[in-house]
Amino acid sequence: MSRTNSGWCKKTGTDRGKSANHKLYSHHHKKTMEVHHSHHHGQKKKIKEYFLEFLMLFIAVTLGFFAENLREKQIEQHREISYLKNVHEDLRLDFKRIDSVINTNANRLCILDTMYQSIKSNSLTNEDAYYYIRNLVLRATFESSHIGFDQIKSAGGFRMIKDDAITSGIQEYETLLNSLEKLENVRERTLEQARFKMSNVFKPEINYEMMKNQSGNGAIRFNRPQKADDILKTHPKEVDELFNTITVGLNTNNYLNSTLKNLKSTGMKLDEAILKKFGDEISGANKH
Repeated sequence: MSRTNSGWCKKTGTDRGKSANHKLYSHHHKKTMEVHHSHHHGQKKKIKEYFLEFLMLFIAVTLGFFAENLREKQIEQHREISYLKNVHEDLRLDFKRIDSVINTNANRLCILDTMYQSIKSNSLTNEDAYYYIRNLVLRATFESSHIGFDQIKSAGGFRMIKDDAITSGIQEYETLLNSLEKLENVRERTLEQARFKMSNVFKPEINYEMMKNQSGNGAIRFNRPQKADDILKTHPKEVDELFNTITVGLNTNNYLNSTLKNLKSTGMKLDEAILKKFGDEISGANKH
């Protein structure tokens, strides 16, 4: 019995060709898919690597920035503490000098008052005139210890000072120092005139004797001369001018002392603000 073409018959050449072409196509298609899949996978891998490298670089740069910023802040804080420690020490020295200048100014005002009591009672002698004039043309000046303030200015002003109470305290203190300097200049110009007038009235040998025998550095530095010429009679007008000029000059002592007291009060508030903020650090630095 002959087999039909239903599946038992042999494949024809055409059928075999089709089958071979189908296999070749399938094999080529599979290889092409594998190539495309491999290329796509490689791109994903490279993108991930680039992203990770970028992320690591970004983190490193960011951490470096924060570390540098932290280091700069630590350096600035160290400078702030160091400079304010110097301000604290400057203020302590200033307080002592303020007290000394106030006392000297007040003593000279008392001496001036004693001189006028002698004039009113007609008990003023020529020796007294030399004594009072020679001592009253002197002046006590306040010199602030300015190391810490100068360091702050040279470092860029108040940029590194973070505490408002300290900043405003320094500004107020320096404003009073400027006012004090102006008052001292006014007094100095007046007393300088008195010193010039004195050189026209005093006998040089008596002046030299007083200079040679001077002692101390307070309100009274010159002793009474043992014997003086009669300047109250020979130079009455010039002596009166001297007394008036000295009086005007020393009247500034009242304003100076008032300003000095304000300066000390402001300085003490500033010092309290510094110690409140950095007391432990300053105390630790002093121990070392």
